[in-house]
Amino acid sequence: MELPEEQHILKEIAKGDIKAFEQLFFCYQPRLVYFLVGLTHDKEVSRDIAQDLFLTLWKDRVKLKDVRSFSSYLFQMARFTVYDYFDRLAVSEKYTNEFLLEASVSQSEEEALFARELQSIISRTVEQMSPQRKLIYQMSREQGLSNDEIATRLNISKRTVENHLTAALAILRKVLYLFFLVCIE
Repeated sequence: MELPEEQHILKEIAKGDIKAFEQLFFCYQPRLVYFLVGLTHDKEVSRDIAQDLFLTLWKDRVKLKDVRSFSSYLFQMARFTVYDYFDRLAVSEKYTNEFLLEASVSQSEEEALFARELQSIISRTVEQMSPQRKLIYQMSREQGLSNDEIATRLNISKRTVENHLTAALAILRKVLYLFFLVCIE
């Protein structure tokens, strides 16, 4: 996209022009996802982050009229968003691991029961998956194999591995979300 044309589009977006926003989205979204995959090494996470970035751009569209280089602006936002994502992920993983560790050595029977129930729900959910999805999940999460290694060992495409892992994790997220909702009540 040429700079003068881009400046015009940004000003139109700042005024609320959805068509101009769509034009910008379709121009930058594929490159943004590609850039994010290079940082996250996860296509689904990258798509989610890209979607969130464009949503943020639309919400804060008034600021776009002052942006000189949209490409620089967008990719800088993306970089900071990925840093935040990894920070949140590390904190979440740290607290989950700490909780499970504390619950396993804690004197509190309630905490230990909660940890066992959580592990049981995860195990039951994985057991209910199709044989291939279950195997791929276990190879990835329990054996620590990369998507490429799993694809090679099972003689399937890397994309198939990614699809199965994405579906497995989506199922687990939903089940655990429901579990935590019940626990909170």
